[in-house]
Amino acid sequence: MKTEETKRCAAERPARALRSFFCITFIAALLITLPVVSHAYLEKPGDVIEKTCGDTNIGGKKILIAYDTKHGATSSIADQIADVLCADGFQVDLKMARNVTDVSPYHAVIAGSPIYMFNWLPGTTNFLKKYKTALADKPVALFITCTYLKDDNDTPDRRAHAVELYIKPVMDKTGIEPISMGILSGEFQYGELYPLEYILMKLAKFEEGDFRNWNKIEAWAHEVGLLLQ
Repeated sequence: MKTEETKRCAAERPARALRSFFCITFIAALLITLPVVSHAYLEKPGDVIEKTCGDTNIGGKKILIAYDTKHGATSSIADQIADVLCADGFQVDLKMARNVTDVSPYHAVIAGSPIYMFNWLPGTTNFLKKYKTALADKPVALFITCTYLKDDNDTPDRRAHAVELYIKPVMDKTGIEPISMGILSGEFQYGELYPLEYILMKLAKFEEGDFRNWNKIEAWAHEVGLLLQ
């Protein structure tokens, strides 16, 4: 004979199942719509850095750094790369990838993007596709920023995995064979997120923090500069 407690649990079971169904459906909807919805939000004006440096480097090769950014961390990293290359004797234009209208004046191109929802942002990928033919005749370096590699887990195996996961797909789509690939740690702050991003990242339990390693960023920039001398 069923007890009152058993009867009550049996009666509540369909309601719990229904709540679980709606919860799973909600999370699935977020996973599907976030990449589309979030790209509709452009970066904040204060997060964009565009500049020219190295004007006094007479005879220095011209380099274009074309990047995209979501919340400003990648723009700060691209800015540091530009400063290092200008100090190394190059002339550099730093631009948001979608603002590039011509790559013909440049000896080489560096293109970068944060990894967002396991993908590059469309500004940089669209740039690489648009200028695919022109870039085939130029040295091209690619870099990503992400929190996948922090100082405590920056190992050769994880770097190789990041290349396979995040850079090889872009190479396959564009046919670009980069002279160098930068795997650079970025920054993730909940306070910078849009509401929909905040909900999903909280559910995924992303670790918050500034993981940019300026020494590694500078080292990679110097490495690219040596390859372009």
